[in-house]
Amino acid sequence: MKQSVVACLACLLWAAGTAAQDPASLLEEGRRLELKLKDEDALEKYRQVLAIQPSNLKAVMRSAEVTCALASRKSSQEEKLVGYLQAKRFADAALRLDSNSAEANYTMAVVLGKLTEVEKRNDEVVQYVKQVKSYIDKSIKLDPGFGKAWHVLGKWHLEVVMLNGIKKAALKIIYGGVGEASLTTAIECMEKCKTMEPYYARNFFDLARAYEFGKQYEKSIRLLEQLAKLPTKRQDDVVVKAEGAVMLQKLQ
Repeated sequence: MKQSVVACLACLLWAAGTAAQDPASLLEEGRRLELKLKDEDALEKYRQVLAIQPSNLKAVMRSAEVTCALASRKSSQEEKLVGYLQAKRFADAALRLDSNSAEANYTMAVVLGKLTEVEKRNDEVVQYVKQVKSYIDKSIKLDPGFGKAWHVLGKWHLEVVMLNGIKKAALKIIYGGVGEASLTTAIECMEKCKTMEPYYARNFFDLARAYEFGKQYEKSIRLLEQLAKLPTKRQDDVVVKAEGAVMLQKLQ
């Protein structure tokens, strides 16, 4: 009798261990941890998936985005750079697994966009900016219904437009420029994202920035007020809402 009980317990423990190592279960755990604002724990789950299944594209892409998000919250530029470069290694791996994945191309564009914020060499910044445009254009071509990709494209236009005239001219003369951009296109792209992703906090904030830059202050204020009321779905939303609150206070 005792032997049968021990045997049953052994079987249960084996089954539990097997379930815990199932990539799909680990991915779901990671997703839930992100929703609980526990990015570090979520990243550990994605790493566990990759230890079992290195070719799991979803785990690679989530690892890239979460690593990028964690790096953005570091205090020093050096720490951010280290994190973004790690995220880029994940993004590179995702594209090696499937270069025609809209999400993999989007992920690379997001990571490269972050690298432009900490890179000190102008020639590297120009290359990153050009690559962001290339990858996000491909992502949208592969999946025109990918809302967050429209946000990245809109933000690309906004950031290029917001470069001061002297710096933009210098970049064009020395490095050939970063491409043509317009505020109208920036707003159109982010409004499209807003329709497709109505709870995406980062898009609300950047769209508010675009309207502010275009001196459409009422629209900017309205978006920031809406941003404050959005549900907090990711840890990054906490940061974005705080930035939005500061911006709203300045505009009111």
